[in-house]
Amino acid sequence: MQGRTGLRTEIIVNIVLLMGASLLFAGFLLIKLTERELLAQRVGSAIGIMEILARTVPLNLIEDSDPAAALLAGASPLLQRLPPGLAVQGWAAAGRELNPLVEHGQSSGFRLEQKLLAQVKLSGEPEVRIHYPSAWSVFATSPESYVMISVPVRKGGSFLGALQARFSLDEVRQRVTSAQKLMLLYALLYGAVLVLFGVYLLSRAVVRPIRRLQAMSQRITAGDLEQAVPVEGPREIADLAGSFNTMAGALRQSRRDTEAHIQALQRANSEVRQAQKELIRSEKMASVGHLAAGMAHEIGNPLGAVVGYLDFLKGESPPGRQKEIIERALAETGRIDRLVRELLDYAAPAGSEPQTFDPVAAMAEARDILRHQGAFDGLELDDRLPPSLPSTIMARHQLVQVFVNLLLNARDAASSGGTIRLSGGEDGGGVWLSMADDGCGMSPEILAHIFDPFYTTKAPGKGRGLGLAVCQRVVGDAGGRIDVRSTPGLGSEFTVWLKKAEPI
Repeated sequence: MQGRTGLRTEIIVNIVLLMGASLLFAGFLLIKLTERELLAQRVGSAIGIMEILARTVPLNLIEDSDPAAALLAGASPLLQRLPPGLAVQGWAAAGRELNPLVEHGQSSGFRLEQKLLAQVKLSGEPEVRIHYPSAWSVFATSPESYVMISVPVRKGGSFLGALQARFSLDEVRQRVTSAQKLMLLYALLYGAVLVLFGVYLLSRAVVRPIRRLQAMSQRITAGDLEQAVPVEGPREIADLAGSFNTMAGALRQSRRDTEAHIQALQRANSEVRQAQKELIRSEKMASVGHLAAGMAHEIGNPLGAVVGYLDFLKGESPPGRQKEIIERALAETGRIDRLVRELLDYAAPAGSEPQTFDPVAAMAEARDILRHQGAFDGLELDDRLPPSLPSTIMARHQLVQVFVNLLLNARDAASSGGTIRLSGGEDGGGVWLSMADDGCGMSPEILAHIFDPFYTTKAPGKGRGLGLAVCQRVVGDAGGRIDVRSTPGLGSEFTVWLKKAEPI
């Protein structure tokens, strides 16, 4: 890719070319006009001298016995007193028949021109022939320049002869050549001053603003849309800067709109995923509900009869091994009865009238119940609950049961001598209460299934996998959610989010 010249270089080159062309054209035009005036002045002066000479020379000497001597005696003193700029290189005189009478200055290259003399005799007017090659080459050798003038000599209207002289124009050429050199020097100096001022002014008015625009464009290309260009300078540059700022503002707004649209799409995707999870959970709960209802119907009645018969046998049996077996059978049937009830609670929690209450009070109640039962013996309970939180609305005893279940899980997960931390707060339109332990934690694979029914990591007989599922169902029906964070080896934290009660 070929390198391109910068704007400053282009401006300098163009200014130099334009200034040089304009100054040279104006200078050469002025010199040309001056040269023409000088030539006209010198030729006019020479013609005037020749006419004066024709009138001054004694006319009777033309017919003298020795006319050459007479002409030399009459013309030479006058021609010798001419100013230096009108130096005569040679002159001659001719008689009535144009026969040469005298020629003076042959050594300088002067030769009598009979054609001019004939034209003078025929027209009776002075004849002029200028030999002046172009003087526009400053360094070339100056060619010979002269003017040849022929004037008639008359007496009483009669043609007696003619005078012819050649005047040098070298002094005109020298003055023109000197003027050319001075004009070139002046053009260079004047042009340099104009170029410097032009470059400075254009740099300040055009180059610098454009470079600022270029730098800002590069920043915008890099993603920095908070830049603005000062609106200053000539009208076009100021309009361009204003348009640039307008474009940058439009890009900023477009970025904000795009980011807002992306966030809206992310929220929509999150809501869709949440709705999908809720749908799956609803299907699971519906299935479990049908199963639980069927179990309650099919197992509940026979189980009640078995319990009644066992109670009867227990009352009729004497103490001993038989009665011990009956008591163990009653305990196992009780476990079956509790399992059926938990299934019913999961599928359709017992309906209760919603209440408006402080969730911190429900957490404190669950804490106190377990503390009085000795559930936290050997553990440290770090209570950082706030004095109160904005009220929520739901069945109070159900939330207490949720906290009891989560606190028992934290107790089971905590290591011996470990700590259970309780905290709470509010954020936006909801409140939250958290229970954290420093136990073994859970892997991401386990976290993905902890709310599934009948999924448990406890030892057989320690849990049936319905506690967290029921807790999630209760909190979800109240418009809240349960968040879980867990790190293997560092512990877990369960956070219950609840909606604030609408003010009445």
